[in-house]
Amino acid sequence: MATESKRKRPQKSESLTIRLDPKMRFALEFVARLRGQTITKVIERAVLEAADRSYTEDENHNICTNWLTYWDVNDGIRAIKLALDQRTHPSFEEEEMLDFAKVHWNFFAASPDLSCLRRQNIEVLWPSMPKLLELWRETKASDRYAVKQLMEQLLESAGLHKDCWAMQPTTKEKLSHPELDDEIPF
Repeated sequence: MATESKRKRPQKSESLTIRLDPKMRFALEFVARLRGQTITKVIERAVLEAADRSYTEDENHNICTNWLTYWDVNDGIRAIKLALDQRTHPSFEEEEMLDFAKVHWNFFAASPDLSCLRRQNIEVLWPSMPKLLELWRETKASDRYAVKQLMEQLLESAGLHKDCWAMQPTTKEKLSHPELDDEIPF
């Protein structure tokens, strides 16, 4: 039982395997020895220092953002933020995921530009993204509601109310459907 609960905890860190030539390995061990740190801590600090000095630039070479702009504890939020910014060179898979999120924006954000992300929905939907994307690829030409229904089921089973993803009618839609207009109390 105790072993089972340990397996369910999220990982606090991940393992990374790198190849170093003997000279680089010695240099790394030397720095760790001088600083009284582990090799891992030396690498972590070096990466953070490099990341802190790395910024995206706009077309006029003005500094815009660094890694902290995109960082979030939630994988889905990080992925969406990175994919939204072309300066981070998103891969095809990231662009496909972003296109999916834009088409189904109401499940992921409060607006179509994805500027205000819906954390609670992303926390529920993100683990299922590979399955959702696969279903979307298979059904978007024949049944565009299949993936929408699956997302609704996932959110409802997590206890999230339809208000967390229902789209509000636009002014144009309200004008074409007078029964949707708010009642005027006079």
